[in-house]
Amino acid sequence: MASEVGICNEALSEIGAASILALDQDDKNARECNKRYVSLRDKLLRAHPWNFAVARAKLGQLSAAPTYEFDFAYQLPSDWLRILSVHDNDAGVGSVKYRIEGRKVLSGAGELWLRYVRRVTDPNTFDELFTEALIFRLAWALAQPLTQSSTLEQLKREAFEAVMRKARGVDAQEDFAEALPEGSWVTDRS
Repeated sequence: MASEVGICNEALSEIGAASILALDQDDKNARECNKRYVSLRDKLLRAHPWNFAVARAKLGQLSAAPTYEFDFAYQLPSDWLRILSVHDNDAGVGSVKYRIEGRKVLSGAGELWLRYVRRVTDPNTFDELFTEALIFRLAWALAQPLTQSSTLEQLKREAFEAVMRKARGVDAQEDFAEALPEGSWVTDRS
């Protein structure tokens, strides 16, 4: 069973640092892990549309309309991290002009459906390769403050980049390839 502390301990082990029992313990290693874990997890989630973190939602229209340019404002889901696509229908086809401002999506469409990357906090639901990437990202971030070794920091950065290449490739292969729209060259020839 995965846990935040377990992930942090794997990262600490990667740099030869002592393990921790809890993120809130009064110890330099725990404080450094606690300071970085949530931020790095969310950045890593935003960096790629991980299959385990993709969600869909019909957005609720807000009563206050934008002052200009768009007719409607919609509240983003509380777990939103990154938009993948926005549609004005539940079939998920077509594109809609929109803009994100604050925690709202502005659009001229009367209804909005959103495909997005959500914040996932339970390590038990992480993909194994995401977990591995998070471990190496934490190790990279912890190397300098805990070991004062720029060489180790560089090695962990390189290890993280290698794991990310592998993880992105595997994650992308698990989806059905989306058809690209035909370009004007093809449609004009018909």
